[in-house]
Amino acid sequence: MVKLHRPTQDEFDRWLAFSAERQAEDRAWVNGTDLKREREQLEAMIPVLLPKGMDSPGHAFRIARDEAEKELGFVWVGVAPGMPADTCLLFDIYVHEAHRGRGVARAILEQMLVSLKGDAKTVVLYVRADNAPARALYTKLGFVEDEAPEGAKDLQMRRTLEPDPEDERAHTFERQHVVVSGLPSAGAILDIGGGGEGVIGQIAGDRVVAIDRLREELQEAPAGPLKIVMDARELGFLDGTFKTVTAFFSLMYMKAEDHPRVFEEVLRVLAPGGRFLIWDAVIPPRRGDKKDVAIFPMTIELPDGKAVSTGYGVRWPDEGRDAAYYERLAEEVGFKVVSTRITGQHLAVEWERQAGSDEGLCG
Repeated sequence: MVKLHRPTQDEFDRWLAFSAERQAEDRAWVNGTDLKREREQLEAMIPVLLPKGMDSPGHAFRIARDEAEKELGFVWVGVAPGMPADTCLLFDIYVHEAHRGRGVARAILEQMLVSLKGDAKTVVLYVRADNAPARALYTKLGFVEDEAPEGAKDLQMRRTLEPDPEDERAHTFERQHVVVSGLPSAGAILDIGGGGEGVIGQIAGDRVVAIDRLREELQEAPAGPLKIVMDARELGFLDGTFKTVTAFFSLMYMKAEDHPRVFEEVLRVLAPGGRFLIWDAVIPPRRGDKKDVAIFPMTIELPDGKAVSTGYGVRWPDEGRDAAYYERLAEEVGFKVVSTRITGQHLAVEWERQAGSDEGLCG
């Protein structure tokens, strides 16, 4: 089984250097130019193409691993200068020699193509004309060769991404620009739903205890935090353990009937005066049509200037969920609202467990 993972910074640096060398060699071969010159041009182009490294908007870098976590290869897709905004370029795909001939490249591409739906309408790639196995694989996956001059050393292939039938059920809101601020500079942080992009973990590193019900979500998250498979309805921590608890676009994935229990558990594990910080989507009441999935594309700006491009999609609740919904839940449990900030289609709210308050605690 092949699964794609976000690379660590060291993995990204290693693969980017490897990919740049491969592309320089290909360009020198195709154009009949000096390899050193092609290297220098790529070195100058990469900072412009990737101003924020692997977090550059419009780019995705993934490491392919098997069930034993053994590294199988690498893939890089993203936007390219001069191409339409809805077109994505396959910059590079590579499979280690020891794992070739086992369908790894096909599995990588199939997963990547699925992930691109909704973000791109067309995927383009370049392949050496003499690489018959690669051309055959791309053809099987639906790529079509563009016309090329006779004797061309490389060929351009493209595939139009077919609309997913599920898209008819989905409403995509405008992309949100989320600026993350307000985290304390010291002390442990419990992050509820800290898998996936692991935004809080990216900011606060080993100060974070990231919990998630899904093991694979925690495996996907960047290294740094302590990762624990745990249900937020039954937090396995002693009373008053944390000064800060966060929920970064994770409450939206929970059922409404589970929210009171989660808020009670958060209140219990917070020390008096501790803060509960949430970021979440403002979901309006569902309209009376066939759209029952709400999708929120996001560009998340971290305190160090990095940007994370992602999206969150959930079943659209009939009643919707806004700031008033979450404030009502928090106040019923016993939190005091400190601040509420609504920007476009997302919100950031901070609550405090008041000293001496035992409302909502069990036992």
